[in-house]
Amino acid sequence: MKKITLSVAALAIAVSSFGQCTSGDEYQEQVKTFKSFEYQILDLIDAVKMDMYYGFLDKEKGTYYINQMTTLMITNRQMLAELNKDKYVKLWEIK
Repeated sequence: MKKITLSVAALAIAVSSFGQCTSGDEYQEQVKTFKSFEYQILDLIDAVKMDMYYGFLDKEKGTYYINQMTTLMITNRQMLAELNKDKYVKLWEIK
């Protein structure tokens, strides 16, 4: 359970402190990083669900962890949407 808590905390710090830039290659790297975070969060959710199924984790605690990780995933998607919006706004400003 400590492992899950530390993983969620690490993802939260990484997602919240991730900077934005405008270069094409850097943009692609950022998109890959955001997608990587999402896949890691989905893997953690699956692991928690398996622990709940096999009885290693209480359903209440498991549900709490899943809700927290879902919140992280939503934040990650919102940041990716902001990145895409900023990219397209800057492209329109160039013309």
